[in-house]
Amino acid sequence: MNRFQRRSLLVVPAAAALAIAALGAAPAQAAPVGFSVSITAHTDFLLDASPFTSNLPGCATGTVVNGAGGGNGTPWGGVFVGTKSFTCAGGTSGFDISLRARFGGGGSTGGWVLAGAWGDLAGVKGSGSLVGIPVSDTAIDDIYTGKLR
Repeated sequence: MNRFQRRSLLVVPAAAALAIAALGAAPAQAAPVGFSVSITAHTDFLLDASPFTSNLPGCATGTVVNGAGGGNGTPWGGVFVGTKSFTCAGGTSGFDISLRARFGGGGSTGGWVLAGAWGDLAGVKGSGSLVGIPVSDTAIDDIYTGKLR
């Protein structure tokens, strides 16, 4: 038996073992399907927590509070860089977002990224944009849109 034949005898059983293992392996999980998200935070700057509404399954309403970060103002407007923590009604699920927004007398615009989630939303990722619409001297409706996956 030559050297090539000896290698063939070793390779065939190894390939067969791999094929059998692949047949018995659990099926691969489907890739997460993205969906559009819309969240409106009815932010009142005089309150510690403000209500929000969303189209998130199992998290249609809840409260939002400011986390780390804050705003820096200039005569022409300012920038808010920080986090917000959203807790779904019932308190067992929620998510944190990191955001950066420019603001001025006409409202704000910016972007956000999901920084973490817990409860039924654990493992969710996402990002998008936001628009802030002033509703009074102390309140703004922040509208977050984007994709979650």
